Amino acid sequence: MNRRTNWIVMVIILLGVIGFVTTLVSEPLWLLKQIAIYAAIAGFIYLIYRLVSRRKMGKEQSSYLKAAKQSKRRFDDRSNKGSNVRNISQVKKTKKASAIKKKKQQPSHLTVIEGKKGKKKNRAFF
Repeated sequence: MNRRTNWIVMVIILLGVIGFVTTLVSEPLWLLKQIAIYAAIAGFIYLIYRLVSRRKMGKEQSSYLKAAKQSKRRFDDRSNKGSNVRNISQVKKTKKASAIKKKKQQPSHLTVIEGKKGKKKNRAFF
């Protein structure tokens, strides 16, 4: 059965190639026109798909793009430190401001819950 389907597929492909070559030799302009029409239809379907998918993403996509832009700006700022001439006093002020913000932060409100590590297990539940 497998050999039969293999030969059938090969015959179909061979007939397609023969038809393509015959059309290319006899009517090349018609073939180019058909290819252009199929490409235009595929492009139109792709544009519709992109439009629908863009609307679907909505806010998630726009927030992602904002975050990506911010990340890119930070990366560019870090990589261009040598080319950007900054005033040393400005850099010190920003470092001091960030240090003050860190100090002003509240300690975490986490509490430790004592476990039962030292206690004997009740064997009745096993």
